Amino acid sequence: MNGNATKSPGLDPATPPHPSDPTVFAVVIALAMSLVLVFLTRLPVARPWAMETDEFGFLDQIRVHWFPMHHTLFLAASRLLGMLAGDAYRGFVVLDMVMSALALVSLWWWLRALVAPPAAAAGALVMATAPIFWGYGAMAGNYTAILAVGAFLLGVACRTRTSPEPWHPAAAAVVLALGTGYRQDIGTLWLPVFLVILWKHRWRRAVLTALVFAVLNLTWLLAMLHEAGGWSRYRAQTADFAYHAGYLNSVWNLGLVDAPLRYVVKLGMALLWTLGPCLLFVPRGILRLRRRENGGFLIFLFFLSVMPALASHSLVHFGVPGYAFHYVPALLALCVLGIGAIDLESTRAAGPSGFSGSFATAPSRLVAMATLLAALFLFYPTDYDHAGWRGSFDLSFARLTRVGLRTPISNRQPALWRTANSPVSAELAAGRR
Repeated sequence: MNGNATKSPGLDPATPPHPSDPTVFAVVIALAMSLVLVFLTRLPVARPWAMETDEFGFLDQIRVHWFPMHHTLFLAASRLLGMLAGDAYRGFVVLDMVMSALALVSLWWWLRALVAPPAAAAGALVMATAPIFWGYGAMAGNYTAILAVGAFLLGVACRTRTSPEPWHPAAAAVVLALGTGYRQDIGTLWLPVFLVILWKHRWRRAVLTALVFAVLNLTWLLAMLHEAGGWSRYRAQTADFAYHAGYLNSVWNLGLVDAPLRYVVKLGMALLWTLGPCLLFVPRGILRLRRRENGGFLIFLFFLSVMPALASHSLVHFGVPGYAFHYVPALLALCVLGIGAIDLESTRAAGPSGFSGSFATAPSRLVAMATLLAALFLFYPTDYDHAGWRGSFDLSFARLTRVGLRTPISNRQPALWRTANSPVSAELAAGRR
């Protein structure tokens, strides 16, 4: 009799407690490989200095603050890395590269809960070459953290549904708290997925985990409030920001046509520039998800992960392409599920882990998609001053290409993608007179 057959996975340190869980050593190797991949692909195309309005704003804030009001942990970490690197902007770029690597590992770990390891690795490779993800990892921007946190929470929620572990809620609380300090919208839009994790571990452990989450958030929040000059000043400045960036751009001010319809189109273009033709396989991924043993729960989980963002972005504001990363963990999983061939023989070959041989062709197809997306990023001829629709598209979405990253942003504003509340440049205003 095989002695290994009587071992409990949870008691054997060489065996992960869940069939989809890689070992700790495998995670470390994946992180090392991701760091190498990111630095090799981002450094040659990285932006050498600030070119966009947000980047100038980030640099201005870290000159005078350690804990700014918005994006507190992101700006604090960037300032520290900038001091170590001897260049403030380089600190932002290095941090974004590290966060991109963490996002890839998080996506790989999340996909491992759904598909076989080769398909999960190939799915992460698709994201590594996605033009918008590639671009945001080579400039000053904190959007890649959305993927790192979101994919991790989905991975925990999926695993804790069938094989709950004591570390699941604690790890989710720490990651979400850090993500909230990094970008406040992460804490707001991904809170429902976190609550699903807590519900599985109710009651005592869930309450303790919620307390940990609250304490970690209070740590950076109190430091930020102290530097901001107190709660009253923070509330006044936040209200002003919410009015100009939120209400004036929302459906309540702009109406149903100039706000949500325009934002939905912008979201669609951003997702297309991120996942490209992989999106064609999302419908088939949904159909296959329904046939899985836990398909109902996964569909609910996917819905819960995207609906808060969709409501916020369609009713209030969808700004830059990076906002689309809130939808990518769920959509990428559906792409990977839908892209592989399926047949009766491979269905019979499904093992105890629930992985089906139907994804035998998925890795090769995903690698082909990754190659296509990489070519798009590397060779797309971004031209901000191109006449017509193409110029507006490049200025709004195709900035995140090899050419676009190092091209100074044009003063010309796009004729498309703007709402009635968008700032009007002096040149455009003069042309209207």
